[in-house]
Amino acid sequence: MKELLHQNKIVYKLDQKDKEIRQGKLSGQGGENPQGEAFDFTNYYMTHNGQPFIPVVGEFHFSRFAYLQWEEELLKMKAGGVNIIATYVFWNFHEEEEGVFNWSGNLNLRHFVDLCSKHDLPLIIRIGPFCHGEVRNGGLPDWIFNYPFEVRSNDEGYLHLATRLYREIARQLKGCYFQEGGPIIAVQLENEYMHCGAALDAWGYKSGKYITIGRDGKEHLAELRRIAEEAGIQPLFFTVTAWGGAAVPEEGTLPMLAGYAYTPWIPNQPPSREYLFRDLHLCPAEPVDYDTLDYPAAYCELAGGMQVSYNARPYVPASSVEAMTVVKLANGSNLVGYYMYHGGSNPIGRKTFMNEQALPKITYDYQSPLGEFGRIGESYDRIRSIAMFLDAFGERLAPMGCVIPEGQQELAPENTEELRWSVRQREGRGFVFLNNFQDHIPMPEREVSLVLETAKGLVRFPAEGTFKLGSGTAAIFPFNLNIYGIEIISATVQPLTLLEHEHTAVFYAHEGVAPEYVIAKATCSKLTAAGATVVEGEEQWVIRPLAGREHEVQLIHQNGQVVRLLTLTRKEALQAYRLNLWGQERLVISSAHLYEQKGQLICTSEGNGQMKVSLFPAPDHVSASSYADISNMVEGVFSTYNLKVEEMNVPMEIHYPTEQTAVLQLSGEWPQQVEDIFLHIDYEGDVAAAFIRNVMLTDHIQYGHTWNIGLKNSRLDLLKDTLNLSITPVRKGTTQGYVNQAYIERFEGTEIGKFEHIRAVPHYRAVLYKK
Repeated sequence: MKELLHQNKIVYKLDQKDKEIRQGKLSGQGGENPQGEAFDFTNYYMTHNGQPFIPVVGEFHFSRFAYLQWEEELLKMKAGGVNIIATYVFWNFHEEEEGVFNWSGNLNLRHFVDLCSKHDLPLIIRIGPFCHGEVRNGGLPDWIFNYPFEVRSNDEGYLHLATRLYREIARQLKGCYFQEGGPIIAVQLENEYMHCGAALDAWGYKSGKYITIGRDGKEHLAELRRIAEEAGIQPLFFTVTAWGGAAVPEEGTLPMLAGYAYTPWIPNQPPSREYLFRDLHLCPAEPVDYDTLDYPAAYCELAGGMQVSYNARPYVPASSVEAMTVVKLANGSNLVGYYMYHGGSNPIGRKTFMNEQALPKITYDYQSPLGEFGRIGESYDRIRSIAMFLDAFGERLAPMGCVIPEGQQELAPENTEELRWSVRQREGRGFVFLNNFQDHIPMPEREVSLVLETAKGLVRFPAEGTFKLGSGTAAIFPFNLNIYGIEIISATVQPLTLLEHEHTAVFYAHEGVAPEYVIAKATCSKLTAAGATVVEGEEQWVIRPLAGREHEVQLIHQNGQVVRLLTLTRKEALQAYRLNLWGQERLVISSAHLYEQKGQLICTSEGNGQMKVSLFPAPDHVSASSYADISNMVEGVFSTYNLKVEEMNVPMEIHYPTEQTAVLQLSGEWPQQVEDIFLHIDYEGDVAAAFIRNVMLTDHIQYGHTWNIGLKNSRLDLLKDTLNLSITPVRKGTTQGYVNQAYIERFEGTEIGKFEHIRAVPHYRAVLYKK
């Protein structure tokens, strides 16, 4: 067994006052739609229908994805726990040529908004004029720099063009605001104003020339708001990016924060402070231009990944996204927004590529939870498990204040000795947050014992001895948690979700942490827990259950109510969904990835024609696609369906004209059980690109991981054309420069560029539905 490097035994008195919840500067800025659904704010959290609410926001740029797949991707986001969508409107995508606006195809903003409305997904639209988003000129059209005025200013000429842009956007959004029955709840004007500019690509500079960060401060944002409202852009509230001292309006705007750890703009980046505990409401991580006590702490750019560039090629592990989310929640963030949640592809302009310099021309995969072609990444499952927790327990968590133990706020990121932990609590109830992840530094496994002296008595994690906190693990443990009248004094399992109609609470056990519940006997007259170890004390039951979907603990409340505890394994929790299926909220665990559409459960599986789907509560009379074999069995409270579709051996011919080029002939004829085919390409080299008919489909910068290309949107082209791949080799050697009538560079060394492996992996699809 691996030697435990660190022991942390902590006793802490939890005697802080409860967080003061009061009216804030955004209180009353919300509103109600015709169906009676409402949003509003206190100084500390957002409310939904009058109740505390911690939303999960996912950034998805409609103009960077094929419009025929928007609906499917939005449903995947919704199944992943996202309950608010955010998107940019890039000016130069829509008005590349002056006076010629394009709102069609992948640029059809109104269609995207209507799809969000159709699927009850509130929407935040970021309309610029300046957006950044790693597009050419930060989203400003090339032609605007021909005019004799300063962009991002209150110059009359610039504001005239901004007014025209806003009127065009307003025309697309007419009737789509929340109070009118539409999905749009908020609009962001500008981006990182008075903080950050973007590369000035229109003038062809290779480096060092940037668009101004702005100079008119809050006055410019106020002028943009006036123009927007006069144009008819009138959301419930506005938002603003507020980090780095960026300008923040005095009233009516929600300041939003960012958290990035793998930052290519910092050379030789040291470990970041993003994984340390602090109270963001009292003590923001960096200087800001507003009183933090008047607004909820809200993140619109929590790193869902990072885009690689020619100059910097970071890899963002899924555990980093999960750990940062846990830490920000602990630190009082009451809105969690991911940039990016869904990657995409830059459109090719009429005159040029639309990428920012030093970045790939097409791909904006961003290593995000959902990738450029709808790729489902590991972080998608991590975020979904936290989103399920926020959906079920966010109403309780949102009013809880932060308790940062002494010394935690002063920890340096390089400190691997001390246990990183924090608490959010109210009236003696709350959650313990633990983080054993740090970017750029491995953290040691720990042996932990934590004792809290709360207003409701002593709480121990675990009841006796210690538990093991693995390297890279971030965890949330509850204390004095009331579940349907049953008092859980402490638990070394993470809350996942609640099924109200079944009086069932679902938790999961982290790897290496023995699951345990300590239950107050005053609220529980009897229990049954097959296979569990149960220790009865005078005032409490200590239950150490087996983890797995087939096991359950039944608790009998003093009033006779039966309450069920399910303890999943970590693997099962990362395969779990909470979906509204066939008129009821159900817990679904599956080896496939899932989403719900028109009363059907859509199941997709990468490279495996066999899919396992477990549902609780069990539905009646479930059928599958005609092309799928189905059988079912009972596993504890779950009804499990085994689906099997015929697997496809993808016909693919590969010809290598040179070591650095490949020509692929693939069939565009796919059987109905094949949803998509992804190419997995491993190569040595610097960068690579894929073409169909000499048009670039996508490109890739080598950062040590497989290049994935989804072919669904190109399958008709593949009926008659080849897919051509090319590699630009990486150089290992030296380059000498000298002048001989012209500047000349000569390279001495070796150039490496070769394909190692190209695989075509089918993604299968099957559907479950009720007869």
